[in-house]
Amino acid sequence: MPSGLLRVVGTFDLGQFWPQGTSDADTVKVKVDAGAFSFRPHPSAQFSVTHAFDNAIVKGKTSKPAIEKEQIIIRLQGVDAPELHFQPMPVVQKKNQTPQQAAGWKKWSHDYRQPFGESSTIELGQELMKHGAGEIDCRVETAVDTPDEVFDTYGRLVGDIIVPSAGDLNVNQWLAENGWAYPTFYASMTPSEIEVLRRLAGQAKTGKLGLWRFASNMVRAQDFDTALVFRGKGARPNPAADRGKVVLPKLYRRLSTWVVSNRSKMVAGSFLSYLADKPDELHLTGDFLQQGPTAAAIHRLTEFIGANGAFRASPADLIFREAPSRLVNPNGSSVTW
Repeated sequence: MPSGLLRVVGTFDLGQFWPQGTSDADTVKVKVDAGAFSFRPHPSAQFSVTHAFDNAIVKGKTSKPAIEKEQIIIRLQGVDAPELHFQPMPVVQKKNQTPQQAAGWKKWSHDYRQPFGESSTIELGQELMKHGAGEIDCRVETAVDTPDEVFDTYGRLVGDIIVPSAGDLNVNQWLAENGWAYPTFYASMTPSEIEVLRRLAGQAKTGKLGLWRFASNMVRAQDFDTALVFRGKGARPNPAADRGKVVLPKLYRRLSTWVVSNRSKMVAGSFLSYLADKPDELHLTGDFLQQGPTAAAIHRLTEFIGANGAFRASPADLIFREAPSRLVNPNGSSVTW
């Protein structure tokens, strides 16, 4: 488990969140200046400014600058809010698609959203507006030991956002506590990070707060609403209409990709067979906390989905193994502190 801590100081614009902007509840663009990054290798050490990320490139499923136009993208760690806009990627590359597949993809591939994708974003924006306007100060923290552990495979920094003007409000924890995001854990997290979010999300679930009144465990083609799409920047919020069964976003993303690909004649067979071809590996939370990431048994996501589409697990009881990324200099060499 990591013993180091990376801290990033910056600001973020409240106007980025929907409906003023296009950002959703669990992805935040943060502006940073020179000297924004500092690192301490263990709890008793002092923070020291690091320039490890200057001109660095994240290599994963994408290749992108760690800092782009004085901005980093933060993926809030440990929580997953309902999708505001998710566009599936084709399982067959464009150059290899038949005319029928290309026509099907054009017809069915849209920016889809889940129920509560709008509401969770609005609720977060309203909470933050109580403590500032326009751009507000923040700090981002993530427990890591090496630069390679900081960014996910899509080039987003994974961590917690804390707002000093709100009494050090932890945005990740606020979303979990108020039921506006599902707990979604990864093996890169520390036990204390997992336990806090697990407890807060459990309280929200018991109290049926936020999305929990409409939480669903069914993952089937008939449960995917192709009419529910992103309404775009500037649309008028309609919370009363933003209701419906909401499944764990990780499952929703995979279901939407399968539905669109199936209708486009790019994949045949069931949703379960599609998942089995590209298996998600995970640990059980209790086993992970007791045994650690190297000794805990590895499971497949398909083990927890029945033939009828029922998801037979609680989100807080699973810890996913994340796709790796590397941080390199422009010359391709590894980045160190």
